[in-house]
Amino acid sequence: MTDLIWNEGMSVGIDVIDEDHKQIIAILAKLTSAHHNQISKQAIADIFSELEQYVILHFAREEALLEKVCYGNIAEHKASHQKFIEHLPVLKSQWLSEDNLTCSGKITTFLHKWIVNHILVEDLDYAPALFNSSDFSVAQLKTETNEQEKQSIYKALSNNVAQKIPLCRRIFITAFIPIIGVLLLSFIILQSNYQQYKNLSQVVSVNDVILQVNRLTQSLQTERAITANLYTLNAQTDREKLVESRLITDHELTELFRLIQHDVASAVALSIKRDPDFTPASFDKIKGYRQNFDSQPIDFLQTYQAYNTLIAKLLLLTENLLHVDMSTTLANDISVISSVLFFEEYLGQIKAQGLTLLHAGNDRLQDDIAINQLLGKQLHTLRMFANIANAQQQKICADSCKHSKYMMKLSQVFSKVEQKQTLGQATSYWLDFMLVETEKLKKISDQLITEFDHKVLAQYQKVELNFIIAVSVLSVFLFVAVFVTSILNHSIIHPVRRLTAALNSMAKGKRNTQFKNTVVDDEIGAMQAAYEKLRRKLLQIDIFEALVNSQKKEIEYRKSQQQHFEVLAYTDSLTGAVNRHQFSTALAEAISHANYEQQPLSILLLDIDYFKQVNDNFGHGVGDDVLVMFYKACKEAVRIGDVVARIGGEEFVIILPNSELHNATQFAERLRKKIEELTIKVDEKVIKLTVSIGVSQWLNEVFSSAEAFVDDADKLLYQAKAQGRNSVVARNQRETV
Repeated sequence: MTDLIWNEGMSVGIDVIDEDHKQIIAILAKLTSAHHNQISKQAIADIFSELEQYVILHFAREEALLEKVCYGNIAEHKASHQKFIEHLPVLKSQWLSEDNLTCSGKITTFLHKWIVNHILVEDLDYAPALFNSSDFSVAQLKTETNEQEKQSIYKALSNNVAQKIPLCRRIFITAFIPIIGVLLLSFIILQSNYQQYKNLSQVVSVNDVILQVNRLTQSLQTERAITANLYTLNAQTDREKLVESRLITDHELTELFRLIQHDVASAVALSIKRDPDFTPASFDKIKGYRQNFDSQPIDFLQTYQAYNTLIAKLLLLTENLLHVDMSTTLANDISVISSVLFFEEYLGQIKAQGLTLLHAGNDRLQDDIAINQLLGKQLHTLRMFANIANAQQQKICADSCKHSKYMMKLSQVFSKVEQKQTLGQATSYWLDFMLVETEKLKKISDQLITEFDHKVLAQYQKVELNFIIAVSVLSVFLFVAVFVTSILNHSIIHPVRRLTAALNSMAKGKRNTQFKNTVVDDEIGAMQAAYEKLRRKLLQIDIFEALVNSQKKEIEYRKSQQQHFEVLAYTDSLTGAVNRHQFSTALAEAISHANYEQQPLSILLLDIDYFKQVNDNFGHGVGDDVLVMFYKACKEAVRIGDVVARIGGEEFVIILPNSELHNATQFAERLRKKIEELTIKVDEKVIKLTVSIGVSQWLNEVFSSAEAFVDDADKLLYQAKAQGRNSVVARNQRETV
C-alpha cells in the first residue's frame, strides 16, 4: 500500500477547505506508515483520535458554508458526514483488536477511497453553488466585477448571449441571418441591377456603333453625291471636295472597324460578325471603283452601285444590332433610327436617279420605274416609323416622316421640274430641293441618335445609382449581420475553445482545469458537465493507480519469474531448442495425434559432422557459437508446427507432423545444403559445417514405442556417417539420397 498524495486537481477552489483536505490526507499517510511499520497500539489510537477530531472540524466548516449559501442537498451532505464520524471508532477498534496486515490494509484502503470520494464527488459538487452565491466572498465578487469592467462591450454581449440563449437557437440565428440576407440581396442585385448594367453596357456599345455608322454613311452619301455631280454636271470645281470627302470616308471607315474590334461589348461584336461580308476587305473595293471613275468617268454607274452596296451594308448593320439583348423600348428606338437612316439613303438614291434622268433630257421623273421603287421603299420605312416611334420621336421628325405629306410634297416637286423651261433650271431646282430635304433628314437622324444617346446615358446613370444604393445597403446590412453573427459565434466558440483547451490539458495528464461559471443549460453546458465528470473519474483513477501500482508490479514480477522458470524447464539453455525431456513429451503427443488422425509423422535425427574437432581446435566457446548457429538455421527452415530439439551435445531432432517420408527426405536434403553453406570465421580461419541426417517415418505396426522410432532414425544417422557424412539416409532406403 502506497501513500495517498495530494493532487491539484482535487482542489475545490476554497483555500480553507483545500487545507482541511490536505491535513486529512497527511493524517491518513500516518496510518499508511503504521500499516507498513510495526508501531505501538497507543500510537495508532492517537492517530485515529487526531483523524476524528480534524474530520469533525472539517465537516463543521463545510456545513457552515453550505448553510450560508442555502445549498439544496445539505441534509444529504450532513448525513454522509455523520455516518463517517460514527464509523471511525469501529475502524479503530478493528485495527487495534486484530492487529494484522490484512486488517490494517483493508482499513487504510477504505479510508483512502473515502477521502477521494469525499473530495471528488461530494465537495466538488457543492463548489459551483458557493462560487455562484452573492454571499460567498465579497472580495471575490469585487475581483469578478473588475474583470467584467475590463471586458469590452463585445465580450460582455457574448457572455450575456451565452448565458441566456441556448446553443441550438444561437446556431440557427448565426446561420439564418447572414445566409438569408446575403441570398436575398445577392438575388436582387445580381438579377436586377447586374443584368440591367450588362444590357446597358451592350446598348452603349450599340449606340457607339450607330453613331459611327451614321457618320460613315453620311460621308459615303456626300462622296456619292459629289461623284454624281462630277459625272452629270461635269462640275470640276467639286474635284477638291471629292478628295476631301474621300479622306473623311476612309477615316470614318477605319474608326468603325477599330471600334468593332476593340471598344464594343463581345455580344455586339458577335452580332456584327454574323454578316460574313462585313469585313474591311469588302469596303476596300470602293478604292478600285474610285480609281476607275477618276480615269474613266463613263464607269460612274458601277461606282454608284458600289456606293449603294456599301451604304446598304452599313444600314443593315443597325438592324443586326437588334439581336443584342436589350429592352423593348431601346430596341424600338434603334429601329426608329434605322428607318430614318434608310429613308435618308433612299432619298439620296432618288436624288441621284433624278439627276441622271435630267442629265439625259428626261424630266418625267414620276414615271421612272427606279424612282417609284425607291419611293415604295421610302413609304415602307415611313410606315415602320409610324408604327414604332414614340411621341417625342414623331415630334422630332414632324412632317418629314408623314408619308401623305411627303408624297404630296414630292408630287409637287415632280410637277415643277416638268414645268421648268430649260434643263438647267430643272436640274438646279431638283438639286436645291433634294439638298434641303437631305439636310433636314440628317438633322433628324442626328437628333434621334442624340436623343437615344441621352436616354441610354440616363438609364445607365440610373442603374449605376441603384447599384451604389444597393451596395451601400448591402454593406450596412452585412456589417450588422457580421457584427451580430460575430457575437453569436463568440458566445459559442469561446466556451468550446475553453473546453477544448481543458481537454487537451487533460490529455497531457493535467486534471486541475475547472469550469466555475457555467453557461445556460444547453449543449455546451452539458459538455462542460460531462467534462467535469470525466475529470473527476480520471482523478480517481490517477489517485487509486498509485495505491495499486506496487501490487501490480509485484504480481507482474512473480508472473514473469514463473514464466521464466517454465521456459527453463523445457528448453535448452544454450540454444533455446526444446530439451530432451520436453522432446520426449512432444514426440509422444505427436505420435498419439498421428495415430488418432491417421496422419503421417516423420522425424529427422541430425548430428554435426566432426564437431569434436571444432571444440578441440577452437575451444568450447566457438563450439557453443556453432551449436547456436546450427539451431537457428534449423529453426528458420522448419514450419511453425515443427519441433526442433537438442537431445545431445551435437545431436538434434526435428519432429515433422503431417509429413510423409518422401517430403521429409526432401526437406532434410534442403536443410543439409543450407548447413553446408554456413561458415564461421575465427581468427581469419573459416569453419565449414556439414551434417548427417537420418530420416524415419512413424509406422504404428512397425514401432512399438517412441524410443524404437528414435532408435530407427539413429541407425539411419549412423549409416549416413558410415558412408562419408554430409548425407541423408531415409528409413526405406539404405543409400544416400
